[in-house]
Amino acid sequence: MTKINTIRVVIFMLILIILLCSNTVSCVKQQLPEKPFSSKEITLTPSEDVSVTIATDVYVMPVAELETTKTYPDIIKIENKYVKVSAIPNRGRLIFDYEFKPTGNSEFLSNTKPSTVKTTSDYMVEFGGYYLSIPWNPRDRQPYDLEYKLTKEGPDVVEVYMWGEDFISLAFVEFWLTVKRDSSFVKLETKISNKTEKDINIKLKDYSIITPGGGMTDSSSLIIPTSEVIVEQSKDNWMGSKGDVISWPSALSTWSGFDNFGLFYVSADKMMAPFFSVINHDTKDTLIKIWEPYDFFEGIFVWSFGNTYEEIKGAEPTVNFESYKGNVSIPVGETVNFTTYFYAVRDLKNVMMANTEFAGWLMPDKQVYEIVNNQPIEIQLQVGSSRDYENINLEVFLADLNENVLEKVITEQVAALSPEILFDMSWKIKPKDIINTPGEYIFKLELLDTNGSLIFTLASPSILIK
Repeated sequence: MTKINTIRVVIFMLILIILLCSNTVSCVKQQLPEKPFSSKEITLTPSEDVSVTIATDVYVMPVAELETTKTYPDIIKIENKYVKVSAIPNRGRLIFDYEFKPTGNSEFLSNTKPSTVKTTSDYMVEFGGYYLSIPWNPRDRQPYDLEYKLTKEGPDVVEVYMWGEDFISLAFVEFWLTVKRDSSFVKLETKISNKTEKDINIKLKDYSIITPGGGMTDSSSLIIPTSEVIVEQSKDNWMGSKGDVISWPSALSTWSGFDNFGLFYVSADKMMAPFFSVINHDTKDTLIKIWEPYDFFEGIFVWSFGNTYEEIKGAEPTVNFESYKGNVSIPVGETVNFTTYFYAVRDLKNVMMANTEFAGWLMPDKQVYEIVNNQPIEIQLQVGSSRDYENINLEVFLADLNENVLEKVITEQVAALSPEILFDMSWKIKPKDIINTPGEYIFKLELLDTNGSLIFTLASPSILIK
């Protein structure tokens, strides 16, 4: 009988301990977040070589009256499992087209027979793609013809070397276009050299004629990591007067709100990171551009004919980004270098941060939570990559506003990431499980490779816990 009573007492004590721990946060400081669905085992598609071919049977309208201009120029076509990228050196197009194979859509305007279009102050002919203002033909408002050679032809890397001399400044310009296997990533290295006997001073722009998903639609959005933009000009001043400062994001950040021709400026010193992105939510195309060094350009001019473009003969549903540097000074024998990157990701709904490998966003469902109510915080997250990745460790932390980590709240093993495979999840976390002190906080994402090295990080907007 005594033995039975002893067993009963032990069982009673165990039950009491379990009940106490289940109702006391201090027993288990960190609890696993509630998941609305389970992770799926995802694998990458098989690796494929990157290849290059030269097409010589496509007519491309000549604009410049130059001896070197060809009506059937060489079109360099590079392809891997994610992209089909082309360049036309004979038209100065470092990138002419960029087709993202997971969606089947072009991300740049690419027009071999463009029409003349009247802007507010001039006429223009736009083939599209990506190009620079050097070497530049001011008479025809086009880049000069470039020469080229293939320096790497696969199967792991294709590299195209292009070069030319600016007729006015005599600056010698070189470009290296690189595409690797199993990646949507395109890298363009630019080197401007002074081989003359006196210093060179030039103004520099690069031009990105963007049409994600084949063209802007009402659901398309412009992602620029800035808090404000400055109005330059717009038809009938619908944006406001020149010099007006507009908080960003604004109605201008959606194509449906871009009512007519308009041009605005983004100062580089107001940007939180050196990238921009354009998303077509209808077609699930997200194109990202990044540049290095971070402070190379002074700012970006952004303009479009707007969602009423069809009223302008020859206009296209594009957004044009023109990165600008007002004075590039190159002493005798010296060079200036910068690098530009593009990549596409499928179905990434926002971009809060991007580097050359990853892009993503992290967002709580509200801005204010109360500890006393202990209403769950729902954290939503998407991350995509510019190339194939496997076995990445993902961690989310609660942090103060200076990004000092206070508590780890989420840990996940990501089996695969790629331009077409996102990590897309949400979690529910109760405030009492992660913090007891009211205040302002953020959530901080970190991605770690298999060696534990940090490869990407981003922070959410701040929340108030009271």
